[in-house]
Amino acid sequence: MGESLNQLVRELKAGNMAVFDQIYQDTYRKVYFIVIGILHDHQLSEDIIQDTYMKMLDNIHSYKEKNFLAYLLTIAKNLSFNEYNRRKKITYTDQDIDTFSEVDLEEFLDVSVEKQEFIHKALSCLDFLEKNVFLLHTIENMSHKEISLLLNKPLGTITWIYQKALKKIRLGLKEDYNEIKGI
Repeated sequence: MGESLNQLVRELKAGNMAVFDQIYQDTYRKVYFIVIGILHDHQLSEDIIQDTYMKMLDNIHSYKEKNFLAYLLTIAKNLSFNEYNRRKKITYTDQDIDTFSEVDLEEFLDVSVEKQEFIHKALSCLDFLEKNVFLLHTIENMSHKEISLLLNKPLGTITWIYQKALKKIRLGLKEDYNEIKGI
């Protein structure tokens, strides 16, 4: 995606608006995971995502070609934090977070109901940061370095969080397996 995305961005900067749809399709899921990870609200996240792409389009002429995805995700993250700070008084319960995670995850995974239940069970033992890092790495194929830059955390921390998430998932699934086997 890297070089083809850069080519699309060059075309967009040159005024070819027809490539915007492809840029959107190539980047939407990554933007979504960042925004939902901060705001914990699907509808609000969709609004912020729209604002992210509008801001990117308004400022595309000043983009210096380096890492477009990091540039776009930084816009999304900043807009999300601004909105989060505006809405700080609203508190979310763990139930709210779990509910949006299950609903939103199904939009991105084309798997059977049984597999969805298995995936939700596996992810249910993770806290939100662990879920974010795990999903960005496994579903979005982002490297730990990219996630580190995106979340503004040291690479070692991201690697540690990912490994911790894997251990929690293994432990949670092992307990379920033992229950099924009657051990």
